[in-house]
Amino acid sequence: MGAPTVRRMIHNVFRSRAAGVTAMAAVAASQAGFAVMHLTQSQAVDPVATPVSSYALTWPGIVLFPVSVLALALACAILAGRGVGLAREGFIRFLLGSTSVMLLCAAIFRTGTPESGLTWWAQIHRYTAGAAFVLLTVVAALCAMRMKDADVPDWVRRGTWWVTGLAALTFLTTTVNTFLPGFLDGGDWRGVGQRVLLVVLSALVWMLVANSVRAANVTVPAGALALARTATPATVSTSGRVPVGAERFARAPGAVTGQVGDAVPALAGTRS
Repeated sequence: MGAPTVRRMIHNVFRSRAAGVTAMAAVAASQAGFAVMHLTQSQAVDPVATPVSSYALTWPGIVLFPVSVLALALACAILAGRGVGLAREGFIRFLLGSTSVMLLCAAIFRTGTPESGLTWWAQIHRYTAGAAFVLLTVVAALCAMRMKDADVPDWVRRGTWWVTGLAALTFLTTTVNTFLPGFLDGGDWRGVGQRVLLVVLSALVWMLVANSVRAANVTVPAGALALARTATPATVSTSGRVPVGAERFARAPGAVTGQVGDAVPALAGTRS
């Protein structure tokens, strides 16, 4: 079995319906876990003044916190493998893969306790969790710009812009609270910013998964499908669906030299 065959198999696994359902379920499980922690540990953890990672220090957060973070990491990893349903999304997929690694480290390395202080593992947790939030915010901004003229649902396009704005504003507030804790008593409500970021960026991942699943199941009209098959048979599945990215390879027959057109976008109205 050669390397191209292995790559094709891996690609098909990530592009499968099961992978999309798994990613959606992972986001839902992550949010459910954090919701349970907030409800069951309200006496031990102050949601206004305490970071989210503090839930990992008491039961049931000892188990639920890493599991919830790993679930979100899984969703990001699947998105990195299958894409978000946009053309020229290589860098976005790279950022999502990096986010998955950062979340994995944040789940493995626990935050410090008041007694232990800022240990080396607590610092790894702090900076990898922060990096994951930053990377997802960058992903939101890039997707918002790429979706401006792309064939995506309006609610996804608007949602990415809202996520970008809210995340950027929350990051600004969190930075002020961190370095100027006395300003407006920001140190007393620094936990709010983290929770806003958690909800908003989790919603971003869910929207990207939904758009990825939608794009993978776009049905192409019969005329465009026949033309795409004539141009590049290998890129079109026999089920009548064109995989996302096929439009980058399907070329219209008889195109003028030096001006190659995309057959599928031209006739089916898909992304270019």
